[in-house]
Amino acid sequence: MAELLERLKDKSILFLEDNIEFAKNTIVLFDVFVKNVYHASTIEEGETIVRNFPIDIIISDIKLKKENGLDFIQNFRANNIHTPIIVLSGHKDEDFLFQAIPLKLTAYLLKPIKYDELINALRLCSEAIFLTQNPQITLKENWVFNIETKTLEKEGVAFVLNKKEALFIELIAHNRDRIITKEMIHAAVWEFEEMSDSAITNFILRIRRRFGKTFIYTIPDLGYRFKL
Repeated sequence: MAELLERLKDKSILFLEDNIEFAKNTIVLFDVFVKNVYHASTIEEGETIVRNFPIDIIISDIKLKKENGLDFIQNFRANNIHTPIIVLSGHKDEDFLFQAIPLKLTAYLLKPIKYDELINALRLCSEAIFLTQNPQITLKENWVFNIETKTLEKEGVAFVLNKKEALFIELIAHNRDRIITKEMIHAAVWEFEEMSDSAITNFILRIRRRFGKTFIYTIPDLGYRFKL
């Protein structure tokens, strides 16, 4: 974990938060891990910062005084799908979470922010940045995924992936140590097109037939996991 956090030392954060006192206290913590923290209290200020400074991570509150942080994220994602984004909220909103799946959020943290949860979120951001900068990703057991060529390789054998397979392997690459839910697969692989639970089950069966029974594991009632 220390190595992942160390990679953030030269990175910059955009922090979109309209509570000035909370922002000041939190920025002190962010400064420990990154080189620059740019603070914005409105969407307009956030968009100005993004246009004028290199931003590696975005951390945004959902509810601003007269605005919705989700609007800013949606506009940003229209031109940038790789930058890690963490959202903050004063309460858990499951409807928002479902709505936000296509926005490829790295983490969703509740206020007041717990230190260990923030550290884990920053670790995930660091890993996401590393993955986008390194086209060859070692997954497990000598499996290597090439983001640029959309191929999966093991011991010199290359598998050319179709679109859904490539989207699924990319989802795995970003969630190697986490449970992958059907909702996540629906969003990432089907891109919210109509599909059924049986379609996902059949898709996983095809993945196992092609790459081996232990390529991905079923976690009953929860989803799937790449590593046990």
